[in-house]
Amino acid sequence: MIGITVGMVLFQYLISPYIIGWLYKIDWIPYEQFAMSYPHLANSLDKVVSLNGIKVPRLGIIHDGNPNAFTFGHTKNNARVVITDGILKYLNEKEQNAVFAHELGHVVHSDFILMTIVFAIPLVLLTIARWAYYASFFSRSSRRDSDEASAITAALIVIAALSYISYYVGYLISLIVSRIREYYADEHSAEVLEDPNALSTGLVKIAYGLLVDGQVDERKKSKVRALRGLGIFDPSAAKGLGIMSVGAQGKFSQDAIQAAAAWDLFNPWAKYYQAFSTHPLPAKRIMRLNEQCATYGLTPEIDFSLAKELKEKQAGKSMADEFLGDIFIKSLPTLIFIALLAITIVWVFALAGFYTIGFLTAQNILLLWAIGFYVIGFGSILKTKFMYKSGFEPKTVLDLVTNVKVSPIRTVPAVVEGQIVGRGIPGYYFSEDMYFQDHTGLMYIDYRFGIGIVDLIFSLSKVKRLVGQRVRIKGWYRRGPSPYIQVDTIESESGARHRNYAKHMRYIWVFFEFLLGVLFLYLWFQAII
Repeated sequence: MIGITVGMVLFQYLISPYIIGWLYKIDWIPYEQFAMSYPHLANSLDKVVSLNGIKVPRLGIIHDGNPNAFTFGHTKNNARVVITDGILKYLNEKEQNAVFAHELGHVVHSDFILMTIVFAIPLVLLTIARWAYYASFFSRSSRRDSDEASAITAALIVIAALSYISYYVGYLISLIVSRIREYYADEHSAEVLEDPNALSTGLVKIAYGLLVDGQVDERKKSKVRALRGLGIFDPSAAKGLGIMSVGAQGKFSQDAIQAAAAWDLFNPWAKYYQAFSTHPLPAKRIMRLNEQCATYGLTPEIDFSLAKELKEKQAGKSMADEFLGDIFIKSLPTLIFIALLAITIVWVFALAGFYTIGFLTAQNILLLWAIGFYVIGFGSILKTKFMYKSGFEPKTVLDLVTNVKVSPIRTVPAVVEGQIVGRGIPGYYFSEDMYFQDHTGLMYIDYRFGIGIVDLIFSLSKVKRLVGQRVRIKGWYRRGPSPYIQVDTIESESGARHRNYAKHMRYIWVFFEFLLGVLFLYLWFQAII
């Protein structure tokens, strides 16, 4: 089984570049054409190739206004580096170079191979855990001496438990390694340009967005997307956006940047998502780049010194109470179910004669489950009401992204008006999500319905038509780890209206929970008759 697991990892490693090339609409460009069209990027490429003695990567463009970049391949001599039109259009040449050099950093560091090995180790441990767990069942039913079978079963269960714990720890370690590789790629970018600030300002535009005071050329409005693939390509990347202000002199408004970054720095949810992310949060990366500025005799352009003060104005000194409240609401139905399960297990052991608890009878357990499922149902309603609040008000991207208190559970009901500028994942044929722009910035739009076939139909038949249209979107603003709006309704200038029933689907589960309550209540009545 371990051999099969390793074989599957190697097989995936071999075919994944071809799968990515098939799933994403990439326009591959010969080096000569690339050098002619983008000489500043070609200069950086030539420098990296010469210093590291690697082959020129295959170069691709995705024609989407969502600024993004990623790299994939087998080895440093078989790499593909892809950028989008958004990178070329909304970042200045130095920032383009910084993002491009970051991707080349993954190439020269052989991160394709390294991260394949790092993530394969937990999979092997998980395979051992599953093998030992299922083998323990066969051991119990074997014809061996009962003492011998019991010893083997116990040993297999211990192996399964230790292997699973090792898998989980190994997985967390692999995420740490991935985040470290991102920092190394950032350092490579700074070394190539001899300026960490270029990637810092590029990250602000890509990860937080761009706002320009007064009248502005549309071409200078940042269209933002932070796919995890500012680094190793990750098709499951979550949402990305932000906001930043540029004054008439072209200088950044630090208040806007710091308000947007305060969530990364101080919201407890940020720490949670950081632990389970392949990439460091943007503010962490910028802080690390700022530390490198001294090496090049430069002053950091992005300053977070007032971020804490801005956060405290909104949320006070601590957000622990709100975080714990979010966790409680999120886990409420599950907690009730676990409590019911625990009481039932206690009853089973009492039934087996380990001890006696008078009130734990079969009839009472049935009644408890009947009441419990009603409580779970009401808990689910409370959770849905909290996560999908009413009271929609007109908002801008700037209003939303500078809200430090928002979370995946604690939402802001909002109505935004602007334009759909691209797919949520640029170039990906099956992306049902979109990217939205208003006059203050850009935001990821999460249309995910929750039923695969519905999402697929929407991605293939609706998204392409919506790109480029002005829209009015009603939905719930969330952040986890990056900002996004979960759609309730999209109204387009063509008159089409697209409704998302993800909220309503939650009430279907409530119906089944109440139905189970009725079933257990019926069984209880039968038991006492």
